[in-house]
Amino acid sequence: MDYLADTTVLLHKARSPFLAIERGHLRVSDHCLLLTREDGDIEIPVGMISCLLIEPGVTITHEAVKLAAECDTLLVWTGEAGVRFYSSGMPGGKNASRLVEQVRIHLDPLERMNAAKRLYRLMFGEDLSESPSSIEELRGIEGARVKKWYRKIAEDYGVGEWQGRSGSPGELQSALGYATSCLYGLCEAVILSAGYSPAIGTVHSGDQRSMVFDLADTVKFRTVVPLAFETYRESDVDIGNRVRRRCRDLFREMKMAERLFANLYEIMGTHVDHSSCP
Repeated sequence: MDYLADTTVLLHKARSPFLAIERGHLRVSDHCLLLTREDGDIEIPVGMISCLLIEPGVTITHEAVKLAAECDTLLVWTGEAGVRFYSSGMPGGKNASRLVEQVRIHLDPLERMNAAKRLYRLMFGEDLSESPSSIEELRGIEGARVKKWYRKIAEDYGVGEWQGRSGSPGELQSALGYATSCLYGLCEAVILSAGYSPAIGTVHSGDQRSMVFDLADTVKFRTVVPLAFETYRESDVDIGNRVRRRCRDLFREMKMAERLFANLYEIMGTHVDHSSCP
């Protein structure tokens, strides 16, 4: 890593990783960003934040976008609490060091296996007792465990014997689809904010959201999957909106973005000081 890349990484370590804003007009005032709302103005120290998550209800001026770019602050347009990912500015800013590192890990079989094992440690809460020799074998171990996990969750919520996604009632399939979609939106925003590519996965590959699926797996079965089963068990009426609102509230309550940042850095072996996290 050259001097410029080293300096950029150090600057971002000293910053808060992200700030979510909603409902207001974002403009430039005296070389700072100012969010004007009905209840008053909020000054945003753009140079101290790595990423601004722009939630619904925010309008932004051209000058504000320009200042964020000059300060190497990523702008990401999301749904409420990040339940949807719509667009982003310049992922990773002017420095591609983390993207280069991500590619290096993906292309090195040993490094990729180690990253995958770190992912599964986060996912299952323990090291794998098995000793897989390839990513394909690791996927097989994961698949068997995930099936057991689904069966246990279905049993806990009393929705009948688990027959797989395709064998489940239509509204339950919809609930699971909406819940995972909400999580994927937040994961994609986090990955881009951290300077990585959503397309270059550790376990998953061949999809534009391979790393999104990887990161989501670290929390999915303890968060949005049980939420989907619980929502369906209560009622199958208006399932999509109810699941989305519950995901929004869950993400805020659990500070899910912070957790995903930490999990992503753990998977990639990136050492980051989280003491400055919001």
